Parts: sequence; structure tokens; C-alpha cells
Amino acid sequence: MLHFPSNKEARMLINDISLELGHYKEDIARIAELTQKAAETRNLEGLRLIATNYPNIVAKTLNEMDIDNVFLEKISKENLIQLYSLTKKQLSFKIRKEILDKIIPFITEKAKRIYLKGIASSVARFKNYEPGDQWDLEMTMQRMLSSGNVLPSYDNIVVRDPEKRKRSIVICIDKSLSVLQHIHQIVLTASVLSLTVKRDNLAIIGFDSEAQLLKKMAEATNPNEIVRKILDLESRGKTNISEALELAHNELEQGSAPERIIYLISDLERTAGRNPLPFIKKAKDFRVIYFRTYRRMPFVDEIAILSNVILRELNENTDLVELTIEMAS
Repeated sequence: MLHFPSNKEARMLINDISLELGHYKEDIARIAELTQKAAETRNLEGLRLIATNYPNIVAKTLNEMDIDNVFLEKISKENLIQLYSLTKKQLSFKIRKEILDKIIPFITEKAKRIYLKGIASSVARFKNYEPGDQWDLEMTMQRMLSSGNVLPSYDNIVVRDPEKRKRSIVICIDKSLSVLQHIHQIVLTASVLSLTVKRDNLAIIGFDSEAQLLKKMAEATNPNEIVRKILDLESRGKTNISEALELAHNELEQGSAPERIIYLISDLERTAGRNPLPFIKKAKDFRVIYFRTYRRMPFVDEIAILSNVILRELNENTDLVELTIEMAS
């Protein structure tokens, strides 16, 4: 029978791990011992903490564990996503599949709830009433109230157009380690944004020293596959924003929609490539979700003053529902 630790036991183990990782020279044997203890007690926070410095030790332990549905259902999916992101390179195919089978449906369902909560109506199209059309009651009431009419007239009645607004979007995701530590927020945000367009009007780019197309504009890919590709991003190399944006502009040319948006998810700490400002200024609609680092980034200020740019910070205290509704509307 599985033993899940009490809050006190879990906290004591976390304290032990934190103390050990804080040493100038860690004792690898002690790290392995603490990893085994965290695994035996299903202390995912402890495993995740160790994996930030020793992903190979944690991956080896996970590969040897008997991971079952009880364990995967008991733990926080957000923590599981972080743990997977840190250890995926060393995980066996069996363990990778078992973890992905749990977290991918979790992300896609959560993204769908966020989308339906506030974004669906903001990206929908409305048209004026024609006899025989079905009213959109909420929008009709809003139009009536704003016009001061007590009873609806043809001018007040609104009908929802079944098609979404015709838009093409490209999502560029920075693969640097400082960004991928927020992988849960990144993959959820990207999933929500992908719901605002038809699949053949969406492209996704991952970038570090080079830009990589995860999904082409005209490629048919289901939501689960999009999530998997983002989760499997590997962090390596420098940060070449300009190459990603050049590729983004090329992909937008493949789309047929008149409304075109580039989303950039990054810490904006560019360390390679040309100055990306010309590519940013070229975009009609450029939206940035950035993670603040400990270094002051003048580039953030340069972007923020541009009229075609919407810039928002994402951190651990950000209301993700509010952010995605604002960025997608």
C-alpha cells in the first residue's frame, strides 16, 4: 500500500533537501539517498526540487519506480509537469508515456475551460439580425441597454456568426532555462491561444540559438499533439529572438486570414542574432508575454513604447485566466 507523507513529514524532507542543495559541495550519495526517500514517500515537491540540480538522479529513480495511477492521481499536475520538464531527457519511454497520459488531458481540458470562461465570446463574430436567425440574447440585451431602447428592434438584435474571427497567429516560445521553468504556465497559455483560431491558421515556433517549427501554419495537428510538442521542448543554446520572428513572419504569409498576430513568450534576454526590433515593428499586431529576470532588460522598455505591441508580465502570482483573456481578445 502506498504511503503518502503527512504535511509535517513532507516539510521535514523538503528542509533536508534544501539544506543539502545549499552546501558548497553536495554529497552525491546523500542526494541519491534523499531522492530515494522522496520517491518512496511520493513526495513530488522534493523530487522536483532535487531535479532542478540533479535531473539524472531523479530520472534514474523514477525509471526504477512502480509508478501507478494512484500515485499520478494523488500528486499535483502542475508539479508533475515541472518534474517531467526537468527529467524528460533521461526518462524511459514507458515512464514518459505514463506521465504524458496524465498531464496532456489535464492541460487541454483546463485550457478549454479558460477559453470558454471568457475568450470564446471575445473572438466570436456577430452580425445583424435577418428574419429567421436565432438571437444572441446576451449581446442583444447589451446593445438594447446601450441604445436606451426598452423593446428590441431589428437594429438591436444580434446574431452570432458560427465562424470565428478570421485570424492567423504564430506563437514563438523561448526555450531558455529561465523561461522553461515556467513550463506549466507556458503550455497552458499557448493551448488557450491556439483555441482562438482554426488549426490551419496556427503556427508554433520554439527557439534558442536557432528557431524550430513545432507546428506549421497549414499543418493539421490536434490539441494534444500541440501540448506534447511544447512539453518536449529542450533547453539549450542562446536566445535568438530575431530568427524566431523572421520565421514567424514567413509563416504568417502562409495563412489566409486578414487579422495576423505574433505572440512572443520569452524573458526577452536576447543573447544571439540580429536586433529583433525591425521584425517587431513590421508586425501589425505583436503581443509579448515575458518573464522578468534578475537583470534589468532595456529591451523591455524599447518594446513597450511601440504602438503595435501589447506587453504583459507573467510570474507565479499572475492570474492566468485574466492574462490569457486579455492577450487573446
